[in-house]
Amino acid sequence: MRAPTGDAEQDVTAALPPAARRVIAAVREGTAGGLFPPVVTAGPEGTIGVDRLLGGEADARLLAHALRGRRFAPLLALWERLDEWCVSAERRCSAVIAAGVLDVTNAEVFGPVVSEAFVACATGRAHYARERVPEWAARCEAFLTLFLDRLQRDMRTCWPENPAFRGPVVGLWSHGEETHNGRQRVLRLDCAGGGRVAYKPRPASGELLFTACGKDGAPTSVFGLLNDAPAASGEVRLPVLSCWSGAEPGYLWQEWIEPPAQWGPIRTSGPWSLTGTRLSPTQAARFWHRTGSLAAAMFAFGISDMIGGNLVTGSRPGEREPLLYPIDLEIYFCRVPRLYDTGLLYDPTAEVDQHHVGLESTPRWCSAEGPPVCWRAEPSGTLRLYRRRRSCTREETRTVVADTEGRAGYGHYLPAMLRGMFDAWTLMCRQRPAIRRFLSTATAGHYVRVLRQPTYRYYDSLVPRWLSGGGAAPAPAEPDVHFDRAELDQLRRMDVPYFVRPLRGGPVLRVEPPPLPFETARVAARPEPEGGWPPLPELIEGANLELAGLGVALRDAVEHVFDDVTEHVVTDESLGVRLHLQSPAEGQVGFDWPQVGRRVTYIWNREKVRLRIDAVDAPEVPAEPAPAGEIRRRLLRLDRLDGAIRMPWADGGMVDAAAERRLRTLTDAGIAWLSEVVADHGWPGRTMVGAAAAAAASRLVQHAREHLDFRRHCLELMRQAAAGGDLPWREVAYLTDELRLAEGRPQVYGTKFEPVAGELVPCPIEEPDGVDRRRAAMGMEPLAEHTERIRSRFPLAGREAS
Repeated sequence: MRAPTGDAEQDVTAALPPAARRVIAAVREGTAGGLFPPVVTAGPEGTIGVDRLLGGEADARLLAHALRGRRFAPLLALWERLDEWCVSAERRCSAVIAAGVLDVTNAEVFGPVVSEAFVACATGRAHYARERVPEWAARCEAFLTLFLDRLQRDMRTCWPENPAFRGPVVGLWSHGEETHNGRQRVLRLDCAGGGRVAYKPRPASGELLFTACGKDGAPTSVFGLLNDAPAASGEVRLPVLSCWSGAEPGYLWQEWIEPPAQWGPIRTSGPWSLTGTRLSPTQAARFWHRTGSLAAAMFAFGISDMIGGNLVTGSRPGEREPLLYPIDLEIYFCRVPRLYDTGLLYDPTAEVDQHHVGLESTPRWCSAEGPPVCWRAEPSGTLRLYRRRRSCTREETRTVVADTEGRAGYGHYLPAMLRGMFDAWTLMCRQRPAIRRFLSTATAGHYVRVLRQPTYRYYDSLVPRWLSGGGAAPAPAEPDVHFDRAELDQLRRMDVPYFVRPLRGGPVLRVEPPPLPFETARVAARPEPEGGWPPLPELIEGANLELAGLGVALRDAVEHVFDDVTEHVVTDESLGVRLHLQSPAEGQVGFDWPQVGRRVTYIWNREKVRLRIDAVDAPEVPAEPAPAGEIRRRLLRLDRLDGAIRMPWADGGMVDAAAERRLRTLTDAGIAWLSEVVADHGWPGRTMVGAAAAAAASRLVQHAREHLDFRRHCLELMRQAAAGGDLPWREVAYLTDELRLAEGRPQVYGTKFEPVAGELVPCPIEEPDGVDRRRAAMGMEPLAEHTERIRSRFPLAGREAS
């Protein structure tokens, strides 16, 4: 794209409508780059990071030139419409909105809708942009008009007396991700008093039921009730925050939770830095105890969808130490047979690989969010739009919590986490009548969200359509996924389908979009899930609040961090916890309960959980031996011995014949033992021995240059394990390539390398043009990036790597 210069540039800008000229001027000044997709660059670990936003003279010229094209006419009309609305709305609402906030060049308000419209015009089919962009403009106007009407009324009638929330609003920010009910978005209001408030245009009211605190901190919610109740087996502190309903149904105001003071870098890579919560070991132990209490409460009340940004670590004013806050609590009283079903933990057997859970244990660089379309700089310096297919680099995380010694997650603090779960569970069991009474009077007028299909299916159907121009209706990404009329109507307007159900029961409803303030319509919702749609009456009644009911959640919490635990046999007298773990799904934990003179022990394996109650001073009962525990220990010991010999051998150019003989002897002995394990117990995957030991088993089979028949048998077992989520598919890829080369055939995934002319290159690959597609199907990075990493790891010529 060639930009005009001099007088030609002025002519181009002058030909644009007034609102567009103001946008171009703001881009030139560097204040409106957020209205457009970002310019990205390569980030760490195969991610892409934001290099910059559009801004400056050159970018302004390029945009001005592009906007003259006929395809951008819908975007220019959108700007004109929203600009006129801003002038009118600012005049009408000057008492509650400060001057300058409602401006069409304000990217914090209009960035999401303008960026979507720009991409639709630039990359979609012309007729699609002509139809959809005007609709988006009208819905944006209707949504914001309804918001301002509510703000003006509620600031006079039901706004809290807290001076931090005093108006007018001096800043407004629009959430860039999913929209519901007529493309409405979550807004953040920056108040003149210094506080921040979230506006949520949705009727689901989990925050009011569970986390609300009343005037002067008085409890008006389940969590507030539990915080004020006498402790049962130990102190419990659950998160509460200021949130209040508006003067009419269908929306919510909520205190914005800020990052805590304990905030800093938890990981760096070259110029990239990932910041998050950093706590001293003492603070971390308290934090994870309180987080355990929250996890138990979510399990008890069937709270789900606690992934990614729905749960954040932060602090309220006056608090010295952070808590974990659920800030998007829409789905509750639903069926959660496992702790994984809350979204707090990563479930490797789930349909989608979602590791951005509420309790992340690894500070990964990848983000779960980000713009679907970005600018990329060409070698010539021009910018081109392209669809993002890799994860964005995140620069901060509110879900990963690390200590000042570099340990992330609760693995090092597992006894504190489990104790917090037990203390909350005993308290909820004791307070079951009070909880039941509270909910019996609090449910009127409240709704719970019904998530009829996993959100990722809705996203998969939206993004390809948006970028391609699509047909008459969104198409499911999976051929066996069916969307009914109620879902398709919402997908058509680019909404993630949203349904609710009254908390007192009744039909599944859809919510009508603005300009209607709040109206619902009944929809057919089939098939009904096992247990029924939420809310489940038995959870409202607390029927699950029995002492034994916590066992499955304890087992799941252990399994999630099993490989992060440094000591698998722990007695912590200060916490009254006795922990003995043998494998991810086999172990036991005992809790001293001095108040009742008992020790409660939960004992589990993959099939069942048992409960044992003894006197608090009874001798400790030894854990029952488990074969998986010994298999795990031996795999890790073999792997350590192999590494102690193999790494020096590889670094020395692989020419030490004595070391090579030792490796062969060690591997042969390991394979002889592993063949017995496989015959008696099956493949030692993650659920049997943990991720670290399962990877050690894979490496052992890869290193065995002989034993071809046994390795082929292992490959089939590994395929079955990977299909069940018990092993990463990349391990299957590594062994597949190893066997193909051993059989004299080309590899298929490009995992094996050989030295050629002083440089490591992939061994011959079958159908090399399709290798990246095959690698992506196995969850692996593109071959070029993998090659760069291998060459960096083994920089000297003449070495082999795998």
